[in-house]
Amino acid sequence: MKVLGIVGSPRHDGHTAKLVESVLAGAISAGHVADIFYLSDMVIGPIQASGGVLEYPEDDMARLYPHLETMEALVLGTPIYYDHVSSRTKLFIDRLHYYSRTHGEEYRRRFPDGVKAVTVITQGAGNPDRYDYVLEWMKGRLEYYWNMEVVASLKAEATGSNPVEKREELLEKGREIGRRL
Repeated sequence: MKVLGIVGSPRHDGHTAKLVESVLAGAISAGHVADIFYLSDMVIGPIQASGGVLEYPEDDMARLYPHLETMEALVLGTPIYYDHVSSRTKLFIDRLHYYSRTHGEEYRRRFPDGVKAVTVITQGAGNPDRYDYVLEWMKGRLEYYWNMEVVASLKAEATGSNPVEKREELLEKGREIGRRL
């Protein structure tokens, strides 16, 4: 199975990256192939509209298209900023519109149906359930628009006082999710 990891955090060594990487490590240990992209390393612009026609910028999103079109699982991670996904993550999700039926049936056919998905969020707030609505929002977009199956979610709260790298049980949970893909 080909697993694609997307990190919507600006930090390669941050909490979100560590959780996405733990899921990918579990997938690799189970014999799957994994690729990871850090959105902070990419220039991805918003969709533009001109005369009612959507225009997709020529930018680094093109690097992701071959991976998106051949993936069998997606691990999408974001920190929570101002009560929702990071702006990088939102742009990535918006740019998946490229594969929508409104862009053209031929584009929708390029995106594989039945992709398994894992959503990952990290937050500084102490209440572990505070941003469950963000996980539900992510799940809704992935399942409704791209026929993915969200098979697991992983979340870390209070990351300022309880860093992910010190939470072996949580990292193991991520690896187990990856092994089960």
